[in-house]
Amino acid sequence: MASWNVLFRLIRQLVASDSTAKMRCRQRKQLFQQRNQCCDFSLVLGLLGLILVVIDTEITALNIVDKTDYPSIALRSLALVSTVLLIGTIINYHRIEVKIALIDSGADDWRVAVSTDRLIKLSIEILICIVCPFPGSGVVNWTYVREDHHVSSVPVPMDVIMSIPMYLRVYLFCRFMVLHSRQFQDAATRSIAALNRISMDFWFVVKTMMSDHPLRVLIMFTMIYWLCASWAFTQCERWDRPFEHYYMNSLWFVIVTFLSIGYGDVVPRTYVGRALAVLTGIVGAGVSSALIAVISRKLELSRAEKHVNNFMADSKLTNQRKNAAASVLQHTWFIHRYQRSSNKGDDLRLRQHQRKFLNAINEFRRIKWDQRKLQERGNSLLDIGKLHNEMHETLWEMHRTQDQFITQIDLLTQRIGDLQNVIMTQQTPQNGTLSPQNTVNYVSPPGSAYNNYPPNSNHPPFHQPKLASPNPKRYSVQATAITMPEHVLHVQKSSDNTPTGNGGLVHQHAIEKRGTLSQTSNDLEPDETDISASSPLITRQNF
Repeated sequence: MASWNVLFRLIRQLVASDSTAKMRCRQRKQLFQQRNQCCDFSLVLGLLGLILVVIDTEITALNIVDKTDYPSIALRSLALVSTVLLIGTIINYHRIEVKIALIDSGADDWRVAVSTDRLIKLSIEILICIVCPFPGSGVVNWTYVREDHHVSSVPVPMDVIMSIPMYLRVYLFCRFMVLHSRQFQDAATRSIAALNRISMDFWFVVKTMMSDHPLRVLIMFTMIYWLCASWAFTQCERWDRPFEHYYMNSLWFVIVTFLSIGYGDVVPRTYVGRALAVLTGIVGAGVSSALIAVISRKLELSRAEKHVNNFMADSKLTNQRKNAAASVLQHTWFIHRYQRSSNKGDDLRLRQHQRKFLNAINEFRRIKWDQRKLQERGNSLLDIGKLHNEMHETLWEMHRTQDQFITQIDLLTQRIGDLQNVIMTQQTPQNGTLSPQNTVNYVSPPGSAYNNYPPNSNHPPFHQPKLASPNPKRYSVQATAITMPEHVLHVQKSSDNTPTGNGGLVHQHAIEKRGTLSQTSNDLEPDETDISASSPLITRQNF
């Protein structure tokens, strides 16, 4: 009874654990969906607040409305509300992350999943997103450095200073890219990455996109950074500019600084503008180097194209080497000819052919050196993976052939053992005679010389063994051939000189010859039979 209770308890535990695992998987899937929705909502709120601030800054800078007017106050109020909602969304996002961590770890207390790193990340995100212009922010004095290096202060609205850091909200777009990427959406990819200890973060997604579409990613990043940096530079430099085309000048300055050209026609006057110029130069250097690397990789020949070029170059060098060798032999023959000549005008020709001979030798050496360099360059193109696959296939073929050979050897050994057992069982000595039951059957293999003889032939292809016999007796040897399935040779020994027949055979080839046979201690081996030299015999080799 106790054993049944234990069994029922185990079954209940297994069912409960199975249901718990299914419930956790279901909850984890729901939390993943909630996290994606929270990320989308936070991105919308972040971009909405940024757009509202940009609109308010532009209409107030162009003197369309004043900071104290209702449209400006309404725009900044909406931006403030969106910022508050954004902070709440970020906190909710990290709450969902904590729940997912609890499900993955199997813990019950939420404080287990709240680590120091998570708290630091949450604090940084709140500090980035909390920056927002609000109604009644006022003005601040901004330092300007003029062309004559004199420093002056210009009143700038506080909204401008607080609107520039709002571009840091772009990290929400990076999170959106990660959560909605093809790699993160695929569960199999996440599992393989987890087994290989690879984090599915923003850098992994960026590397994947750079590997798949490098030019598209670089162009999009350059355009977005160009527009954002131009607007920020405009907000820094527009309050003390004598000209009105500050947007075009900002675009020109950012792109020139981005490409590390720097003509000097447009220079920043504020410290924030100079810091932005330094940042633009650093980012431009990185993007330019990445662009050069991508272009060089696109222009690089593929492995197949390199093999084609190497093959054509090798063929060309081979022909040149043959021509150079022929020139060496040709000038050698001319030198030998003119050296044996006794004409006075042949000395000049001899010197000419000697010079051509030396030039041909140098040309031959140069071509040989070019072929060596081409061979070394071709060896560097060998694909290690391809060589490994070919080696693996070769080894597998060798193992397969070896297994077949071993199987055939085992089968041959088994057949030889069966043949020996049959011979030993059918050679039971009885008073120096062999009974009809003690018949040695020899099956000639297909294609042997015995099969080429007709059934009625008196000369089967047997050899004559020679063995000593202390007690010679006369015996008859009868060879019988059976046509199906194979030729069978029956060797029988009788007490008299009359051959014994074997009925039921398709055809019978009988050979009777007198011979001597030795018998020792009532033992008779098949290879101890001796027949006269004039008769066809059965040897050990035929067995």
